[in-house]
Amino acid sequence: MRIKRRDFLKLSVAAGATAALSGLNKGTDMNAFAAHHGGKTGVMGGEWKPTTCQGCTTWCPAEVFIQDGRAVKVKGNRLSKQNEGKVCPRGHLSLQQVYDPDRIKVPMKRTNPKKGKGEDPKFVPISWDEALDTIADKMMELRKNNETEKYCLMRGRYTYMRDVIYDVMPKVFGSPNNISHSSTCAEAEKFGSYYTEGYWDYRDYDLSNSKYILIWGCDPVASNRMV
Repeated sequence: MRIKRRDFLKLSVAAGATAALSGLNKGTDMNAFAAHHGGKTGVMGGEWKPTTCQGCTTWCPAEVFIQDGRAVKVKGNRLSKQNEGKVCPRGHLSLQQVYDPDRIKVPMKRTNPKKGKGEDPKFVPISWDEALDTIADKMMELRKNNETEKYCLMRGRYTYMRDVIYDVMPKVFGSPNNISHSSTCAEAEKFGSYYTEGYWDYRDYDLSNSKYILIWGCDPVASNRMV
């Protein structure tokens, strides 16, 4: 029996994906979606709520099934003409993001002023009021000392307040330092094509008809954790 190299790669990827999914059911699994470890993730006795997926910049309309105050399932919004009631794996995996044990849910304040390799920043949780007051006091201090250029605003995913908080606020305050997550996301990819071809936009790769795919620095099957 002869196996072509392309068929072998397909089988390898399928086997790897199967192993990864079966591994999820043993340890980290979908118990993160349940009320407690070992809990059930059934879709009875709950309610579907409309929302949008922020797994990428498409913002597909979606629905989330809420059971006992917890999100347990995601699907595309059946009324949407945009994605025809479907979501890609990112939409389904968004629950892992919500219930990730490493997710930061409250403001964290650094208590160790020493910085450097091996230094524990000793972050402690604080209230939102304390966090906002601390930021406001520091901003006023910078303005009083004519040091507004030391102010830097960093944002995460896009929101409807982006233009006000991310774009306008630093300019009004007097700082050019507004940095988005895009510098480490898809925007970074655009720079290569822009400065070589003059093309600035997202690309749509023809993967299904590709004969050779070269990926630098990551394994899309195993190492791309959604953040």
